Amino acid sequence: MSRDECGVIMEGGYAPSTFAVLLVEDVPVQMMAAASALRDAGLRVVEAPTVEAATSALGADTELRVIVADIDLDGEPLTGLMLAKAVAARWPDLAVLIISGVIMPETDAMPAGARFLQKPFEPEALVDAVRSLVEARDAGRLAPDGSMTD
Repeated sequence: MSRDECGVIMEGGYAPSTFAVLLVEDVPVQMMAAASALRDAGLRVVEAPTVEAATSALGADTELRVIVADIDLDGEPLTGLMLAKAVAARWPDLAVLIISGVIMPETDAMPAGARFLQKPFEPEALVDAVRSLVEARDAGRLAPDGSMTD
């Protein structure tokens, strides 16, 4: 790692990409850990502990590129998986990462192009999963509908 002229730590010779991530997690300690990992990687994080908060953020923040949604949202009318499907339908430009330590969804149960990350995970695994989704979309390997193009 090296630093650019402004002191920003660069990985592999490139400044870290900055974009916004919507993090939907109802467990405060897990929200803090995941948000911290993403922020430490230079990403802007919008935290949403509820489906309602997530929906509000999606409607208000046009810079969101990825939604990271926990499947098991205690006390919510929708699961994170149902929220992810609704997001994929309404905001097809957002990449979707589904996380859970309880349920491992079948691939066909997830929105097209969504990825799954099993809890517990290392902070680097979360950052890598988020970045790879955005890079695949930006490189044209992930179409707006979520399907792979190569």
